[in-house]
Amino acid sequence: MSYKTIISAKDLIKNLNNENFIIFDCRCDISDSSYGIDAYNEGHIENSIFVDIDHDLASEKTVDSGRHPLPDPELFSEKLSQWGMNNNKQAVIYDDAGGAFAGRMWWILKWLGHTDVAVLDGALGAWMSAGGKLTSKNTIFERAVFEPNLNDSLHVSIKDVEDAQYKMNKLIIDARSKERYLGIKDPVDPIAGHIPGAISHPLGKNLDKNGHFKSPEELRHNFIRLIGDTASSDIISMCGSGITACHNILALEISGIKNVSLFVGSWSEWITDKSRPIAKIDE
Repeated sequence: MSYKTIISAKDLIKNLNNENFIIFDCRCDISDSSYGIDAYNEGHIENSIFVDIDHDLASEKTVDSGRHPLPDPELFSEKLSQWGMNNNKQAVIYDDAGGAFAGRMWWILKWLGHTDVAVLDGALGAWMSAGGKLTSKNTIFERAVFEPNLNDSLHVSIKDVEDAQYKMNKLIIDARSKERYLGIKDPVDPIAGHIPGAISHPLGKNLDKNGHFKSPEELRHNFIRLIGDTASSDIISMCGSGITACHNILALEISGIKNVSLFVGSWSEWITDKSRPIAKIDE
């Protein structure tokens, strides 16, 4: 059986020593760059490999890019090969934030053409609740070969977003907190607000009170209320810098709504040009 969206902690425990599985730890704190690796070194799921959001799942920021541009596909594929990943393995990604960061690697692997990839449902908390253990032992696998097969139809450019913002048949969904979307306060980016026409759907709405993804039926009900009859190919997912937007794409896919595009640069790219319009609550 392959997993293409999420996997339960119980199923991961059963496959912990499955040689066809490879596990990645994507824990991150945007306000503390060392948090992820420090947490990993303190204790991680056995056989898991740490992947850094800033340095592995993104390339260097430029003056007109967002904060987390896509990584170079060849360089990242080489890292995957070094970690022991190949094109036939089931990849599982986890974090301790409900999948907020793990979703980025889920999307990156899909972009690279790998479909057997899933996020740990309920994150690290679900692992611990299911009786899973942590280890501080380093994980080292033999080098493998991962060959990328890019699918650039999964993301859109800033020009696509500029064209989409006022079109009735297009929809932009913003995964940031309501506070940031409304422009009340933005602790991350220097300018607050949102793209005119974008609709707010904070990623927390995808999760239940225990931090698990809501059922496919409930997710679909919530998203249909949001998107109406908009075709999935006309939906663009964004956030601050293309990280948590992937959580909405994952939730949409769980609900059966596929082929939603990612605006990689998101809000942090939108605000690099002062001529682009900005909407706020007080306007």
